[in-house]
Amino acid sequence: MKSLIVYTALFFVGVGFGLGAPILASRYAQPYLPQFLKETVHPLTGTVTHKERQQDRLLMTVTTQDGTILATFRKQVPEIDLLVEEQDSVTLDVKQYEPFVTDPPVIKVNKLTRQASEPDQPSPSLIEPEPLRDPPLNPPPASGETSDNPEPSHLPPN
Repeated sequence: MKSLIVYTALFFVGVGFGLGAPILASRYAQPYLPQFLKETVHPLTGTVTHKERQQDRLLMTVTTQDGTILATFRKQVPEIDLLVEEQDSVTLDVKQYEPFVTDPPVIKVNKLTRQASEPDQPSPSLIEPEPLRDPPLNPPPASGETSDNPEPSHLPPN
């Protein structure tokens, strides 16, 4: 009877390892696997239409060709918040299109050029430089007198 319980327990432990190992290996061993064993992913490029920063996470709505994605970032929140702005083009590394993704790796960010929003600055030809003032000349010391100024005079001697 004891041997039957041991064999049954070993069977269920083996089934547990058989089903759980691929899930755990893909999650925790993925960075350490060689390239040919890694899962294939395809990058999705889209435009950030909305960004909201909450206390412990960052929510970004990205519109792609496949559809709209709500990306939730819980890691590196301050860095991603500083890097990505609304209307920027981002490339996310995901396995497939999903409407909700959590912490997708950000591969690339293309900033939107904001030429129209910059204030008009005057052209360099319209800016006049301020005239420089000449430093006052040191009066030459009278004969036999010494100057309180320790710097030598730049005037030629008489």
